[in-house]
Amino acid sequence: MKAEEGPKHVEKYPVLEPGSRSHDRRVTEIKTYETPQTFHAPDRYSDWKERKEHLREILLNACGLWPMPEKEPLQVEVFDRKEYDGYSVEKVLMRTLPGYYATGNLYRPLPKKAGDSQRYPGVLCPHGHWPAGRFADDERASVIRRCVSFAKQGYVCFSYDMVGYADNRKLLEHHFAGDREKVWGITPAGFQLWTSIRGLDFLQSLDDVDPEKIGCTGASGGGTQTFFLDAVDPRVKVSAPVNMISSTMQGGCDCENPPSIRFDSNNMEIGAMMAPRPMLMVSATGDWTKLTPTVEYPAVRSVYELYGVPQRVEWYQQKMNHNYNLASRQEVYRWFRKWFYPFRSPEHFVEPADLQVPASSELAIFPGHEIPKDALPKEQLFAKIREIDRKRFEKYLSGDPDEFRKTYGSAYRDTLAVEEPDPANIKVMSSKDFEVAPASPETGTWNLETFLLSNPVTGQEIPAHLWSPKSTTPDAAPVLLVHPEGKAALLDEQGFPTGSLKEYLDRGSPVLALDCMGTGEFVNDASATNRGERKGHFPTYNLTDTACRVQDILLGETYLAKRFGKPAEMVGLAGAGGWVLLAHGLADRSASTTVDLSGLDTTDDACFVNNLYIPNIRRVGDFVTSIILAGKRPVKITACQDETLRTRLDRAVKRTAES
Repeated sequence: MKAEEGPKHVEKYPVLEPGSRSHDRRVTEIKTYETPQTFHAPDRYSDWKERKEHLREILLNACGLWPMPEKEPLQVEVFDRKEYDGYSVEKVLMRTLPGYYATGNLYRPLPKKAGDSQRYPGVLCPHGHWPAGRFADDERASVIRRCVSFAKQGYVCFSYDMVGYADNRKLLEHHFAGDREKVWGITPAGFQLWTSIRGLDFLQSLDDVDPEKIGCTGASGGGTQTFFLDAVDPRVKVSAPVNMISSTMQGGCDCENPPSIRFDSNNMEIGAMMAPRPMLMVSATGDWTKLTPTVEYPAVRSVYELYGVPQRVEWYQQKMNHNYNLASRQEVYRWFRKWFYPFRSPEHFVEPADLQVPASSELAIFPGHEIPKDALPKEQLFAKIREIDRKRFEKYLSGDPDEFRKTYGSAYRDTLAVEEPDPANIKVMSSKDFEVAPASPETGTWNLETFLLSNPVTGQEIPAHLWSPKSTTPDAAPVLLVHPEGKAALLDEQGFPTGSLKEYLDRGSPVLALDCMGTGEFVNDASATNRGERKGHFPTYNLTDTACRVQDILLGETYLAKRFGKPAEMVGLAGAGGWVLLAHGLADRSASTTVDLSGLDTTDDACFVNNLYIPNIRRVGDFVTSIILAGKRPVKITACQDETLRTRLDRAVKRTAES
């Protein structure tokens, strides 16, 4: 069957009334990082445990870290030690990825006597978006004073740069992720979370650190880094995210907004993943944490109550603007002492107002030290990461099929974040019936139902046509027919079925045609331009158009199975074949899939960047994983002119047959 092509088509049988607009919530309720959020723990601990495990996987996947990368042996250069009053400072270059280095300083207590082999708690100190980064030192926030104070109080403290800040500017800029990087899950958030994980490895490797006593604290963007790490790594035993867990603002930077992490979650829930480990929520009346005592703290505490340890979470608030100032730091010192040094006097855990600290010039790595010879320029670094991800994918693909489905299948589902709906939730609205009779009597007549196909749970309201031949063939399966320009493109100028639609009707099959997101009657309201999927942090909080189209296809095929009591054939015509093939692995109620992939070009990931944009989709295996998930459910792939893609898909189909 040939794919229909042509210009936009006139709606002969519109579903929406003239001048009316779509009420699809995916169009009318676009979420942002400032959309107010709510959270409360589930009623049962078992439900929270399951949710926490899944959310950990979602967070790692959003950051490009699921499955977790293999950790290479630590390659750390610790150098240029300087001693001060009661503490020392060293400079640190730590290779976290082939071609990329984390940069920072290591603050240590000076031994009270020669030969002292005491082991101290370790503290990770990510910084926020202060202009000076880890060198920040003013009344509003001082990373340096925080680290010096920790060292003098008896902690080994690692202060490290956010990507593209302070010394790290020499290695990579902060806002580095373009659309190609995003489809591979290469983002600032992922770089920073991986740096935190490797920083924890580094602290635990030190002879003077007790590996069972690790804390983490940071403010603003450093607060986000803190609770991201808390959420995925149980080695953090005590935490103090400062001025960041909020119901009204989820973080305004790329490094706080990996794609898909907040589709149905928020910083309160992510922060609560620290439970049952101790956490102090520091806040201020002059920023987005002003509601902490009445909103965010009770929400997080509800999770600690499930564990029976509500006393392990506390809040502190001062009348102040956004900060990590002396008053906030004093509260954090108190909190860490409570858990790491409970038998020492509190007076030893106070930062003096006149504390003397090193100048930033004494802490900087560059220009006094050469950039590591194996550090890669940006494009070479990203190419290296893609190569590593491909090899890891191939390793899983050639291994145990069940393990592949558990790991990459799960990541694929989390990436698309759509699923077949519960048939009970499907609604039909604004239904009208027509009898369509062409002039030629031998052609016959067809019945047409026009309606909005709706799922109130997801907010979908899709303009749809259901065509039925006057006489159906009993064994003929219903067909979901998807055109890239929508349902009207399947009709001729007189409004009669043509091309593929007519062929399936002549076969005796009822055919459902949809206006998937951004097509047909959606165009005026829901095109990619209007939804703004490439702007800001849109895919952190909302499905992209392509993901919405997959969601629409799953709604359509589930509706057909419900309506006719038998599974439907899914057919994607040229331009829509990619949407349908992505849906294939998630459409468990369908009978088979046929797709036309003409025009898809995977060179430099072009089709995924330009036509099938879903962040992370390339890293989780795109069409290949979809085929593997579908198992032995038939798939027919036609008109694939991209030889590399065709080879990948043929191998995937063969793999399903073998397993």
